Amino acid sequence: MTREQPTSAPMKHLPLAHMVLLLGLAILLALPLLSGGNDYILQVFTHALLLAILALAWNILAISGSISLGHAAFFGVGAYTSGLLSLESGVSPWATIPLAGFAAAVIALGVWLFCRRLRGAYFALATLAFVEIPRVLTDNWDSLTRGSLGLVGLPGLPGLRLGPLYFDIGASSIGSYYFVLVFGLLLLATVTLILRSNLGLALQAIREEETAAASLGIRVQGYRLLALLLSALFSGITGACYAHLVHYIEPGMVYGLHFSAIPVIFAICGGRFTIVGPALAALVLYPLDQFVFHPLLPAGHEFLYGAVIVLAILFLPSGFWGQLRKGQFVSIKTGSIE
Repeated sequence: MTREQPTSAPMKHLPLAHMVLLLGLAILLALPLLSGGNDYILQVFTHALLLAILALAWNILAISGSISLGHAAFFGVGAYTSGLLSLESGVSPWATIPLAGFAAAVIALGVWLFCRRLRGAYFALATLAFVEIPRVLTDNWDSLTRGSLGLVGLPGLPGLRLGPLYFDIGASSIGSYYFVLVFGLLLLATVTLILRSNLGLALQAIREEETAAASLGIRVQGYRLLALLLSALFSGITGACYAHLVHYIEPGMVYGLHFSAIPVIFAICGGRFTIVGPALAALVLYPLDQFVFHPLLPAGHEFLYGAVIVLAILFLPSGFWGQLRKGQFVSIKTGSIE
C-alpha cells in the first residue's frame, strides 16, 4: 500500500478578460509617456475616449432592448447648450456641462412622449427622424445659435486646483486626455453600478420578455423612460465636453449621422449586452481607423466600420468582448451583465 502524496492547491489564474482590461488600462494611463507627448496621438485617443463614453451612455438604453439611432440629438443639444451658455454669458464650463446634460434629458423626454409605444425597428427609425428637429432649429435660429456659421472660439475647460495641486486641462493635450480618461472611468463605474443594480436587472427582464416582466410587477414604461433619460443625460454631458475640447461646433458636425451610428457600430462589434464591450471597441477601432486606414484610403477609410460589422455578425454575434467572456460568467439571459 503506497502513501498518497499531498497535492498542492490549484494555482489561481487571472481570467483572460481581466488581464485584457488591466493591460488596456495600464496602456491608457501611460499613453502620454509611451507616445512621447505626441499631440496627434493624444488627440486621436482623446476622441476615441469620447466615443467610448458615448457608447457607454448609449448602451444603458440598449440593455433594455431599445435601439436608438438618434443619440446625435442628445449629443448635439448638450454641445450647443454648454457652448452657448459659456460663450454668451461667460459662465464657466464646469457649470454649463451639467446643465447640458439636463437639457439633453429634456429632449429625451420629448422623444419618449412621441415614441413610447414603439418597439424594435419602429423605435429606432423614429429616434433617427427625431434628430432632424434640433438640427433644423439650430441651423435656422440664427439670432440664438448663429445658424450654419456655428460657434467659434468656445472656451476650453478651465484648470482645476485641488489644494497645492493644479491640473491644467484645457491648455494642453495631455491635460485634456487625462480629463477625458478620468471622466470615462467614472462613467464606467457609474454604469456598472446602475446595470448591476435592481434597475439593471429590470431592464434585462424587459428586454428578454416584456409581458412576463410586467406580470412580475416591473413598471415597463417607467424603467424604459429612466434608461432613456440616463442615456441622454450622459450623452449630453459628453457632447458638452466635446464642444469645449474642440473649441468649435456647427450643426452638421454635432448632429451628424456619425454620432448616431458610431455607438451602434461599437456595440455590435464589442458586445451589445456587455458593459465594457462597446467602449473597448471604440478604443480599438477608432485609433485603427485614424492611424492605419485613413492614411491608406483618405476618401474611403470608414469602410473599416462596415467590414467589422459584417465580420462581427457572421463570426462574433456576441461581440469580441462577449466572446472573450463566454464561459466565464453566467449567460446574460439568466440575469447577469458581463
